[in-house]
Amino acid sequence: MTTILTVLHDSPYGSEKTYNALRIALALQEHADSPIKQRLFLMSDAVVAALSGQNTPDLSYHIGQMLEILMAQGVEVHLCKTCCQMRGVDESRLIEGAQISTLVELSQFTLGSDKVIHV
Repeated sequence: MTTILTVLHDSPYGSEKTYNALRIALALQEHADSPIKQRLFLMSDAVVAALSGQNTPDLSYHIGQMLEILMAQGVEVHLCKTCCQMRGVDESRLIEGAQISTLVELSQFTLGSDKVIHV
């Protein structure tokens, strides 16, 4: 089984980097020839992508819903603890299933992955 770690750094709605990274993750889930294990690790401003209650009436995409779809497909979503603390984000504000993690865990995910993508 191929293990893929994607590390996101950018704000969910300030550019299309996070959107496109999630599109790629969804496509990998759908089109992989053999089973894969994916993890997403959100850092910097990307941690706000996992906030629950996003209201995006004027946008053609909804980052929170994309994360929920990925988690329903078994993709793990982790957020940098330090980045969350700096932005006042705690687990009570997150989409169900997203979890706050540490750099030690990110290091373990990186070492245990076959492929690492930084966005």
